[in-house]
Amino acid sequence: MNKRNILVSVVAIIALAAIAMAFIPPPPANQAIGIYDTSVNQLAESNCRNCHNSTYLGGVPNRHHLLVQTGEYGCTACHPVVSGPNGQSVLVDRNCIACHNGSAFYANPALVAGRPHHNTAPAQQRNCEACHGGFIDSYNDGHYIPSYNVSIVTPDTSYKIFNSTSGRYWGGCEACHQGNVSSTPDILSNVDSHHNEIFGVTQGYQCTWCHVAQGTALDIRRCEDCHSVATIHNIQNNYSSTNGTAGSGHIGANWDCNGCHAFWDAGEIPPFGGPIVIDASSFTPSVLTANQATVVTIAGDNFVQDTYTTTVKVDGTGITPTSVTNSEIVVTVPALAAGVHQIQVVKTGATDSTSSKLSALTVVSPVTISSAKLRNGVITITGTGFGTQPAQNANQYVTIKKADGRIFYSDSITSWSTTQIKAKKTTSPAAAVGDTLTVTTTTGSASKVITR
Repeated sequence: MNKRNILVSVVAIIALAAIAMAFIPPPPANQAIGIYDTSVNQLAESNCRNCHNSTYLGGVPNRHHLLVQTGEYGCTACHPVVSGPNGQSVLVDRNCIACHNGSAFYANPALVAGRPHHNTAPAQQRNCEACHGGFIDSYNDGHYIPSYNVSIVTPDTSYKIFNSTSGRYWGGCEACHQGNVSSTPDILSNVDSHHNEIFGVTQGYQCTWCHVAQGTALDIRRCEDCHSVATIHNIQNNYSSTNGTAGSGHIGANWDCNGCHAFWDAGEIPPFGGPIVIDASSFTPSVLTANQATVVTIAGDNFVQDTYTTTVKVDGTGITPTSVTNSEIVVTVPALAAGVHQIQVVKTGATDSTSSKLSALTVVSPVTISSAKLRNGVITITGTGFGTQPAQNANQYVTIKKADGRIFYSDSITSWSTTQIKAKKTTSPAAAVGDTLTVTTTTGSASKVITR
């Protein structure tokens, strides 16, 4: 699948929300904020639905149907005709993993959608922040990386001390980020989660993204290419409620400091300061009507912080919210054209800022039919929201239902615009006054009784 289309339709896109799960204190790491520590091959459809359900962030059917009007995909790309015990039928398989598994769709070998979510242009360029927001920085964007040699308080990429009595690891990532196969889906270790996210979705092996050279050990400075000092020290789930509680992030208590730095360094205030990362977990409504301003409520955590101003960005343009609390934002999203649009919450200070992970709003044009008039075998359909003519089998988007319940495709489409369609149905049984005509588009359908 085209990388840009994946970014728009899936991420877009480019985006998983956290699956509600917590281990306090870790290991494994608290999963209540950010991205769940697993990989696509560990997921089932039900896991995907935590983010990609019928309403949250716009819904999967609308996202995919909006790709039809680009001409790159037709209906049968995803809904081929298949043979079964009762004859032939159109396949409807809503299992995300059936397509997004890194190989061809089982029902249509020509369709290779790829594995989400790193098979996108920003991911290939290591522009991590584009989708993950303030949880991580982007490679080579100029963020601070210490130039001095590592010391006894510098975190190790795994751990420095193991307490055989308590079974705890100290002084590195593994203090919290360990795997747990008893979770559903599996929580992967840092090694497995990073390897699974890179291998199989990027163009070949990308060893030197993390390793100085292929086969070499990890270097914390290489980790800091993306996991910057500033972002690491400002991750906390619901800071106003968990400050002082061990295991809810990186800045809650001395315990959290010791996990990375062992017991030589402790403190409950983030030593590097800056904005605490934002968790924007839901947007209501998530499907907006085209060309109409809409009041949207955003739920989440860490929206408010002293000396920082909170705004909402839609397609990169800042909007001042109507109201902001630490867990809820109400904002009026201006009129948008039909399609998939990007939305983020941003906190901006005098010298720095942070944003929520990239989320999406689906904007659709509702389909209405004001009249369907028959003249000389041509039905002139007037209404709104018809969009552009489908690139393949356009006649099948206009159907005629007879009084006995039988439904037939139109013969052909003479013209198609967003407000008017002219369709022919002269073959037997021809369209007649009193029949019910239905127009189906990528964003919905509408029906009207045919008149003269």
